[in-house]
Amino acid sequence: MVSKTKKDRDELLKERIRIPGRKTYQEVFDKRTLMELYGLMKDGAIDILDHPISTGKEAKVFRGEQKDGTPVAVKIMRINTAVFKKYRQYIEGDYRFKDVPKGAKMIFSWTRKEFSNLRIMHKAGIKVPEPISFSKNILIMEYLEHRGFPAPMLKDVDIDQEDMEYVCGEILDHMKTLYNEVEMVHGDLSEFNILISKERPYMIDVSQSVFLDHPEAINLLERDVKNVVRYFRSNGVDITQEDVVERVGIEVEEELI
Repeated sequence: MVSKTKKDRDELLKERIRIPGRKTYQEVFDKRTLMELYGLMKDGAIDILDHPISTGKEAKVFRGEQKDGTPVAVKIMRINTAVFKKYRQYIEGDYRFKDVPKGAKMIFSWTRKEFSNLRIMHKAGIKVPEPISFSKNILIMEYLEHRGFPAPMLKDVDIDQEDMEYVCGEILDHMKTLYNEVEMVHGDLSEFNILISKERPYMIDVSQSVFLDHPEAINLLERDVKNVVRYFRSNGVDITQEDVVERVGIEVEEELI
């Protein structure tokens, strides 16, 4: 005999999850993830889960809606420990995580870390999706759009020279606030992790972001600086690593530049 609770749960999920394609559904929604979605729906963090808007090795992002029709982005981390093993280094050395768990629990910590990082950055005024809620391997955040469509990656946007210089300046300002006020580095900043929404650049995918006292902070900062210079120079912006170091106010050893 099926319990009323299980029946109610199954009916709610069947009604509220509108994912086209059996393969896409089975790829992400194991029993554990469905249970967490059910909890988030019961709590009112999300009402409907709609189509996927981006796919990566670590996660799949879907468009969802709250009860009042407000769109949200729902990021579901894949329960695949092999993919996440390389990310232990970003959790180790972070004072917020005394012990680095293994298996699926590490993925849950990774989700919590992204939620925490987004909240810190958003509070500091940095353009990132506003975090809304999270549970285990599911993160719900602000849905970024551009002209009625999901916000595109910077690499996919065709913008003129003046606008490219503007975007570059905005990103440097984000880096400056992140470094000086939040005392953190993004750690994987590139044209793939910057979205254009409402004519403004937003930084995304901040799970790997670490505080400046983290053992890997300087190496990650160096990578961010090089990526920013590489991309914007290739798109006509006259900028050097020395310019970024000065603009952001980075106090580091000479080998960074």
